[in-house]
Amino acid sequence: MFDVVIKNGLVLDGTGSQGYRADIGVRGDRIVAIGEIDGEGKKIIDAAGSVITPGFIDLHAHSDLSFLIDPHADSKLRQGVTLELVGNCGMSYCAPLNDCTMETYEG
Repeated sequence: MFDVVIKNGLVLDGTGSQGYRADIGVRGDRIVAIGEIDGEGKKIIDAAGSVITPGFIDLHAHSDLSFLIDPHADSKLRQGVTLELVGNCGMSYCAPLNDCTMETYEG
């Protein structure tokens, strides 16, 4: 049995190949099956009419400061962003926080 089964979605795998219809089986925090799944799941998500993709990479964002406000990055995760490169344009608020950068926050 799977913890989660996502059924009937259009899978775009990030390789540039054509999308395909498939079910996805998840156990714990791992995808363990992709294809036609007949097995049961504790939770079933019907993704008909939806696209299923791996996480998105945001290579140029200025949300460094927002991570200090929302360290769980809910706003990014809800958009599908699972990796973000910060520190663009010669600035970053997330790290390192040291004597040289502290005055920005003490203002």
